[in-house]
Amino acid sequence: MGLFSFGSKRDKIKKLIEAERFEEAVAQVVKDKKALEGLIELLDDKMAGIRGDALLLLNNVAESNALIVKPHVKRIMSRSIQLTKDRNPYVKENAMVLSYRLVRMFPEDMEELRDEVVQILMEELHGGDKNSRAFAMMLLGELGVRDAVPYIEELSGVEDKVILPFEGKKWVPLGEIAKEALEKLR
Repeated sequence: MGLFSFGSKRDKIKKLIEAERFEEAVAQVVKDKKALEGLIELLDDKMAGIRGDALLLLNNVAESNALIVKPHVKRIMSRSIQLTKDRNPYVKENAMVLSYRLVRMFPEDMEELRDEVVQILMEELHGGDKNSRAFAMMLLGELGVRDAVPYIEELSGVEDKVILPFEGKKWVPLGEIAKEALEKLR
């Protein structure tokens, strides 16, 4: 036990994650602000599995009690959107799901992060793989980024299938995702 046991609850949450006691971890985070801080800290863990699980748990916390996440949404989103570029597919997919949820739940809080988020999404739109491009188009559509329209239009005829971690977005042509994004942007 550490000398300052009143400090971060990062290690406690990490142990719950390692033991696959996710429901217990979510319950802890919902009732304890320091546990939430510990979970957010785990987004920077060196182990990809822990980062991925932390993203998953933050998504579950946001889904169950948005008010707990709201004071930290900018910090969580800033890290989550960066993790959508992670090389590990588990981390990347969970970051996509969390980022999408946060944009939809807290659109007013995204204004402060808009430049950072849009820059990352535009980089992915230009140079990412087809799944990253599809995700970028979805989020750019949600954010109402009209500057992306010409780039999204270029992809509207692409038939390559994408697999995204969202309901109804598995084995969908990239062009279909582009058309959905364009509908939101027009």
